[in-house]
Amino acid sequence: MEIITITPTDDRYTIREWLRRVTEPQVLIVLPAEVEKGWQDPLDYEVLFRTALARGLEVAWVADDPATHPLIRAGGFHLFDTEAEAQEYLTKHNALPALRPPRQPQKPKRPWWTDEPRRPKPSTLRRPPLWLLGLELILLLSVLVVVTMTAFLSGPSARIVLVPANTTYTRMVAISVDPALEAADLPNGVIPSHRVGDEFESYVEVGTTGRSFEFSGRATGSVLFTNLLGQDYRVPEGTIVRTSSGSYPVRYATLQEVTLPAFGQAEAAIEALEEGTRGNVTAYQINLVEGVVGFAVRVTNPYPIAGANSQAVPAVSDADRARAWDVAAQQVMAKAYNGLQDLLEPGELLPQQELLIQATPKQAYTHLVGEQSPTLGLSLRLLVTGQAVKMTDVQAVAYRQLATQLPPGYTLTDARFEYGEAAEEDVGQGIFTFYVTTYGTATANVSSAEVLELVQGRPVEGAAEVLAETLPLARPPEVTVSPKWFPYMPFMPIRIEVEVATEIPQMANSK
Repeated sequence: MEIITITPTDDRYTIREWLRRVTEPQVLIVLPAEVEKGWQDPLDYEVLFRTALARGLEVAWVADDPATHPLIRAGGFHLFDTEAEAQEYLTKHNALPALRPPRQPQKPKRPWWTDEPRRPKPSTLRRPPLWLLGLELILLLSVLVVVTMTAFLSGPSARIVLVPANTTYTRMVAISVDPALEAADLPNGVIPSHRVGDEFESYVEVGTTGRSFEFSGRATGSVLFTNLLGQDYRVPEGTIVRTSSGSYPVRYATLQEVTLPAFGQAEAAIEALEEGTRGNVTAYQINLVEGVVGFAVRVTNPYPIAGANSQAVPAVSDADRARAWDVAAQQVMAKAYNGLQDLLEPGELLPQQELLIQATPKQAYTHLVGEQSPTLGLSLRLLVTGQAVKMTDVQAVAYRQLATQLPPGYTLTDARFEYGEAAEEDVGQGIFTFYVTTYGTATANVSSAEVLELVQGRPVEGAAEVLAETLPLARPPEVTVSPKWFPYMPFMPIRIEVEVATEIPQMANSK
């Protein structure tokens, strides 16, 4: 069942257009108390009854003011006390009460206590004189002339179809959201909201941009020992030699045992104690011997010590962690916007950019800062909340703002709404503001009484021209006369049918 709530700007024509475009076969029209003063004309209900009957709709009403109840029932509609009662009736009977066309009053029956009417007895007629017959002939001819003229004036009928001109316009409406409100503040454009929230998680991997060095191999070579003693001296395997220049010496160990003759020299192979290119040194850099051996011998390296390698490898930096958090948070917020839709009630809207991160229940990185790795992974879970609003409140504010720009002599017949993003700056009275682009279609007001005054008794060929020149129309009027050979529009307004059709143009980029 589709529910149409009448607003202060609605009249019989806007509600008639709603009935023409509804898709549900059952329609409930709600007439609030604050707008019922404008619905005291029986013609309002007659127009809507004919539209509902033409489309085969099941239409019922809900009205707060008892003064309108007789008008609604007289118009052929069923009246419910509340929307809930109408919904319960529809659920129980799978249909709303059928329309009841007003019945013609029956001819009253003769009371039983009255006598049967007496028929007059036939009287004996006398032949009237000739002068009386002549007078009767004259009266008869006069009556025939009057009847002929009346038939000439009232017999023909005409049908006029008019399509008023349309104009479209657009307005950007700023709508503020205030959770403290209980009802929409239409003049100030502020609507109520309520909070919805849940936890959402995402995992991302990003490439690391930091740099570190990876070492492979140990520097090797040979050193030359010189014996300071006048006797042979044995240098054991594993003797430690090192450089003396620089703030941090590089240490090496001999790989073999050598025996030095008295005041003689001998070479021994060495290997750096640590991996890395620090062990690669130029000639004559090694000149110290650790331990007691250093009191008996001297050492140097006539040749460079080489063989250790290093290469730059990716590593985790602080910037990588921040970038991973930003990417993961964006994915979580995208999931949150879609996930929070399931928490909305029917007819609610969640402005996309007003989601807030309330807490971070989980934040787990796969690597530490400085750790060598080509990628950095992050598992992030966030508690995200947003403010849900009713689309009816949003459209009510936008419709009100759209109506303020209505051109003079036009009636707002259609509106489309496109929901935009939230404002970055504080421009409203609520906690945040978002924009709605409203597309409106206004139709020129064409009065049937004015049409009748323009065409009554005119030649058929000139009637369409005067209507096209005088009235704001979207296309030339259609004028048909029956019988077709009759050259004039009917002289009696009751014989002219005027149909004002509504043509709503398609508006692009709207929804």
